[in-house]
Amino acid sequence: MLDIDLKYAVHVRNVSKVFQSGKDVVHALRDVNFDALLGELLMIVGPSGCGKTTLLSVIAGTLKFDSGEIDVIGNSLKDLPEKALTAFRKKNIGFIFQKFHLISTLSCLENVSIPLVLNGLSRSEAEGRAAEVLEMVGMKGREYDSPATFSGGQQQRIAIARALVHNPPLLICDEPTSALDAENGEKIMELLVNVAENPNRSVIIVTHDSRIFKYANRIAKMDDGKVKVVLSSKEELNT
Repeated sequence: MLDIDLKYAVHVRNVSKVFQSGKDVVHALRDVNFDALLGELLMIVGPSGCGKTTLLSVIAGTLKFDSGEIDVIGNSLKDLPEKALTAFRKKNIGFIFQKFHLISTLSCLENVSIPLVLNGLSRSEAEGRAAEVLEMVGMKGREYDSPATFSGGQQQRIAIARALVHNPPLLICDEPTSALDAENGEKIMELLVNVAENPNRSVIIVTHDSRIFKYANRIAKMDDGKVKVVLSSKEELNT
């Protein structure tokens, strides 16, 4: 465990990641330093191929990094065995994606229950908690409907409920609004802002969607595998 204050949800120091394909070597991350705080919504932005998704993946523990240190919710990810890493993710991280990844053969309630079932809760307990979170995201009364009956914005609400149902301290979002129209994108961001106001939770969003930059507490700008600058206020973001 790194010696840091737990106001940090994520603490990254000197992290590098290299991909090799034949003779080609790609330095996806180059000595990255990056922090995300509890109680904030932080966005990572930058051109395609700059390392945003790779950084998100190593923070989430879905991709091994080559060097450096990463601490997530007070736990060092360096050299953590795969079984322990999987258990850590199930408990501590919620994921929201551009594509909603809902299971069409399951009801809305069953989709949201999945993380709790994976964490060992009974079906009845999981569905009870899932119903509470669906109400929180404005989907009460649609618990037993199929995902196919929902609009894109409604499906993203279900995906957010699924990501939150096990109360993870870190919520990771990869392009959560780019497939939505402006109205639905704003509704989703208002939800995520409310989620991020919890002092025991952090929300990190990777995005190309400039429409939502105004919702960030801070924005980390990446280029060429590095975090170049972090803007720390909405006044700075709008300049």
